[in-house]
Amino acid sequence: MIDYIRAYKKYSSSYYVSEGVRTTSGVMIPLLTASYFGELRMGIALGLGAMCVALTDNTGPIHHRKNGMVAALVLIFIMALLTGFAMNWPVLLALLIGVMGFACSIIGVYGVRVAAVGVAGLLVMILSIDERNNTDDVIRNAFLVAAGGLFYLILSLLLYKLRPYKLIQQALGDALISTGDYLRSRAAFYENGVDYENTYKNILEQQVQVHNKQNLVREMLFKTRDIVRESTHTSRILMMIFLDSVDLFERVMTSQQDYKQLHEQMDDTNLLPAFRNIILKLAAETEDIGLALQEGKASSPDTDLEREIRSVEENFLKLRISAMDDSNIEGFIGMRHILNSLKDLYARIETLHRYTSFDQKISDNFKRQIEYSKFVSPSDFNSKLLLNNLNADSNIFRHSIRVAISLVAGYFLSLVLPVEHGYWILLTILVILKPAYSLTKQRNLQRLGGTFAGAVIGTVFLLFIKDERALLTILILGMIIAYSMVRLKYMVSVIAMTVYILIAFHFLKPGDFTEVLRDRLIDTIAGSAIAFIATFAVPPRWEHEQIQDLLRETLKAIRNYFNFISKPFINEPLTNLDYKLHRKEAFVKLANLSDAFQRMLNEPRRQQKKVQVIHQMVVSNHMLASHIATLSSYRKLAEQYASDNFRHIIRASCKHLEIAEQTLRKDDIISKSPNDEENFLIREELKILLQQRLHELSEGSLDTSIRRRFSELKTIADQFEYINKISIELERLAVKLSFNSDHQASRVV
Repeated sequence: MIDYIRAYKKYSSSYYVSEGVRTTSGVMIPLLTASYFGELRMGIALGLGAMCVALTDNTGPIHHRKNGMVAALVLIFIMALLTGFAMNWPVLLALLIGVMGFACSIIGVYGVRVAAVGVAGLLVMILSIDERNNTDDVIRNAFLVAAGGLFYLILSLLLYKLRPYKLIQQALGDALISTGDYLRSRAAFYENGVDYENTYKNILEQQVQVHNKQNLVREMLFKTRDIVRESTHTSRILMMIFLDSVDLFERVMTSQQDYKQLHEQMDDTNLLPAFRNIILKLAAETEDIGLALQEGKASSPDTDLEREIRSVEENFLKLRISAMDDSNIEGFIGMRHILNSLKDLYARIETLHRYTSFDQKISDNFKRQIEYSKFVSPSDFNSKLLLNNLNADSNIFRHSIRVAISLVAGYFLSLVLPVEHGYWILLTILVILKPAYSLTKQRNLQRLGGTFAGAVIGTVFLLFIKDERALLTILILGMIIAYSMVRLKYMVSVIAMTVYILIAFHFLKPGDFTEVLRDRLIDTIAGSAIAFIATFAVPPRWEHEQIQDLLRETLKAIRNYFNFISKPFINEPLTNLDYKLHRKEAFVKLANLSDAFQRMLNEPRRQQKKVQVIHQMVVSNHMLASHIATLSSYRKLAEQYASDNFRHIIRASCKHLEIAEQTLRKDDIISKSPNDEENFLIREELKILLQQRLHELSEGSLDTSIRRRFSELKTIADQFEYINKISIELERLAVKLSFNSDHQASRVV
């Protein structure tokens, strides 16, 4: 029951619900006001304009939101005019549908918000198709649609002025909740009989979620002028929370260990389950901070958890005295560093708890140390990007052609089918068709399932509820759920949408609602069928055709990340800016790669070429990034242990990754693979330290300078060796992937 309560709190306090309430208010206020004065037709036009502009008002920097809404406002006015004037000539209307279907889709090359502007224009066109008016009525309708959009624009900006930091707090809280989920997924490594393949799969999915949400917050923070200028203590604390949350996420990644070896050596100690419980509680603490930010409340740390960590540490020290020998010393060293990581995570989480109080004294300690503009991509609307995508190799170009053809086919089918609301066919096509096959397939199934489920639920409501005020309440709740769930759970959104549409038509045409129900089901099936056929008639670029590019980009970013992180260990300077920039780039590329691989798994099996090798490369890249992040956490030790003995293995590892890039790029000249036999000169010193340490253990000496030096130096050395082994494996996998690709290409020829 507690989990359900927590899930409800996550949803109800999220920015998704804020968006849903804002959209519903923007649509219903003008509609109900006009209806109250007996101008329902006017209210519908106003509500349509508000709904279309709301589509572009996704959470993000306020000036991006404002620009998107203004662009949508202009576009829907033009589209309402063009559609109205073309209505009396079906051929001309079909041509308009095809041209605008392509034009409003191809602008998606400029990003999600611009794509939403295009969808808003198409939505006005589609919902205006059944209306046949004279010239005066067309112009009047266009102005009413624009007025509704203007009302929503003013409402949204007014709400922002009243609570300028609310959406950022909610987005930041959501990112921390996802970080807690990521931490929870890593706890699975400490279970007995862990399923490594499934665990890595979950970790990759969670990492994509964390990256996307952190990137949203980064855009909102670093592109909002008032916050970057640190004008208020609230903005400074929000910046502090974000920067610390990114460091927290990286610290979670630094827990990477050789888990198979740990289980082999430590399963009998019962320490691993204890560590797992602590990790789960740390995940819950991180979620609590996220919830507190979303709700605008202060949170406090769980002091019992601190005592539990101390208790586990005491058990570890006792067990080390009684059970450590030369057969499991590496396991105990690994466990010691995991324990230190857990203590560090708790300290970081405790700091984040304090930040949620938004105390003035906390913000006074914040000093701007980095140039934030370097961490966000500029909004570039150059024409070259659009022109470069006007070819069959571009996925967005193929998608635009697919949308145009499908909408024209849907329009002509709507003229033939014996249904009154034929525009629903086009509406179904518009919401289902996406550039990626996997998302189109998923949306198709969810649209069908959600429509049928919503039809059943809506029918039950209309049959048994006769009170119009109750029905109106359900309609409004349905709108809020539909608009807030559209990016969270699309099927739930479709169910709610179908329910409120049935109730809305009941108010418009009281009486038998079965005709509306029948039309919606028929149109949904017809639209889904057209979208399904179009996906194969004009196929997208399958992920296997482009994932090698993402692999190369990821390898390059991770190589640069490792190259910079290694500098302190060979007595070379590393600035904090360089470190954070290369960390961000590596994590972004890794998340993009993981996301593409997940899409690939949802494509037809015949298009999942080389999937096993690609899966191994994706997991290996993730492990490599985790070990590099772990190495970065030992930067404070670099000054003490820096040595030229690390230089050879650093160069060798970078060379293996470079060769992997060259192989995937199919360069004519491939660099020679380095000799790894004498890669690691530091091992000689570690052998001497190990003998000295074993001698100390035989004499009962525990905490000595040799123990600390051996433990710390071995931990650093282990990370370099893990990185080197994974880079060798990635080179081998790249050769295998490239060979399979060439072999399959020759078979096709």
